[in-house]
Amino acid sequence: MKRFYLKPYSKFANKDYPFDVTIVIRAAEFTGIHFQDGQTTFSFSNCRFGNIRFENEEGIDFPDISVFFTGCYIKNIDIEAFTTTNFSIYFYSSILGGRIANGNILRVNVDNCLLHRSLFLLGLKQAVVSYNEENISPVRWKSLLKSLSAEIDDFKSYEQGFYIYDCKTVVFSLTEETSQVKGLYKKPYATRIADRIGYRLTDEEKKTFKLKLSLQYSADIDHVSTKIVNAKLTSLSITGYSSGEVNIEGAKIDNIFIRNFSTQLPSNFYDIKPFRPELGNSKFEVHKSNLDHVWFDNVAFDSFSVISFYRNKFGQTMMTSCEFPKDYKGFEKFKTVENIHYPDKIDESHQKVRYETFVQLRKLLEASGNFYESQKLQAVSNEALLKISNLPWSDKIILKINSLSNNHGLSIAKPFFGTLTVCSILYILYLWTLGRIFNPNCVDLNLIGYYFAFLDITHRNDFLVDKCELTGLSIVVDYLNKVLVGFLIYQFIAAFRKYGKS
Repeated sequence: MKRFYLKPYSKFANKDYPFDVTIVIRAAEFTGIHFQDGQTTFSFSNCRFGNIRFENEEGIDFPDISVFFTGCYIKNIDIEAFTTTNFSIYFYSSILGGRIANGNILRVNVDNCLLHRSLFLLGLKQAVVSYNEENISPVRWKSLLKSLSAEIDDFKSYEQGFYIYDCKTVVFSLTEETSQVKGLYKKPYATRIADRIGYRLTDEEKKTFKLKLSLQYSADIDHVSTKIVNAKLTSLSITGYSSGEVNIEGAKIDNIFIRNFSTQLPSNFYDIKPFRPELGNSKFEVHKSNLDHVWFDNVAFDSFSVISFYRNKFGQTMMTSCEFPKDYKGFEKFKTVENIHYPDKIDESHQKVRYETFVQLRKLLEASGNFYESQKLQAVSNEALLKISNLPWSDKIILKINSLSNNHGLSIAKPFFGTLTVCSILYILYLWTLGRIFNPNCVDLNLIGYYFAFLDITHRNDFLVDKCELTGLSIVVDYLNKVLVGFLIYQFIAAFRKYGKS
């Protein structure tokens, strides 16, 4: 392994380091060097590294020390033993992998980079990962890939993983251009030749990259904030206790796994939907988490293929403007399983836990004023209650009748058309008991008008014929009609008043 002692404001370009490299940052090299504000302390451009390691064993009295990699390939970077607290490292339009783990490092910035499989950022003060479409330099990328005898498609074949653990401040962002013109274009104000030509990705090209982000928090770390903006990810995993704010906004994520997560300060999930819903395998899991300070706003739950809420504490959780499936069949995608990757592996208490989860979700929606979705969850929870094996048969009958009559208070169409159907059948049967129908020699069109009198549950027994002409069967049919139609009218009124219930 070769060791390099770099002098401040050194620049390296077009170098190949196939051997292991250790870059030592020492105070001796800074002696007598005047700080140049706005200048990078060390810069590497179009260089290729195998294994590179940074070392620092002493504090350095210098306002700011920065290392900048542009258009470089780094198979594996290792930064762990570091003492000075004014050191930052930047990667731009590069390919890298490895591990950076030290709480003294001021900042790590990864901008428009591809990963050699994975990058671990552990315990840093600030970790920033950004993708800016305006800064894509096809000339620089063509040169880098040519030097590696590689193609861009080589990096689309596998998942590139960012593992950011216990960093105090985390930013992960994607900035897209709004122009409808895709492909190559000229930048009129670029100063460098390599940056004069830009490139805009099509939506299809963006979907070919598989980016994975994993966030982990430990209770003994003073976190500041985590912000994920407009990210397009294959998966996002969040676990642990965060003492800072967590905000995920405008993100398209195929798979979200929130496991054993809790937060001290408010955390927001805003405008979340799957990135590639057409694949039909997107997952949203919340597992054994304390969501007391979490706000789900405009989350498209109905667009995910499988959703699992398993043994969570909701508390003061808020849900607003979230999209849920339209009917109970759509809610079949909601599971309560210990591992969402095995949705069919359920235990004996699965149906009961599922029912209780729906009840909790209904209360959250109701508390936020979303009565439309809360009414829907009420119906869904009742349907889930029906599937509990030890539920008394009498309760099952009640639930089944309410399901058929007005869909647990949601449908006015069911009781309305049910009333017309039941009343019509019983009216025909009633006329048959009196011998007033199916007689071709005696057609009485007035019977059509009497149908509406029969529909009125307050009608008298002799509304059509004298009491002496009534038979026992006709009285039974008439009474049965009053009971059934009365019940359906009540179910119609109950469904009609679903938004007026307190």
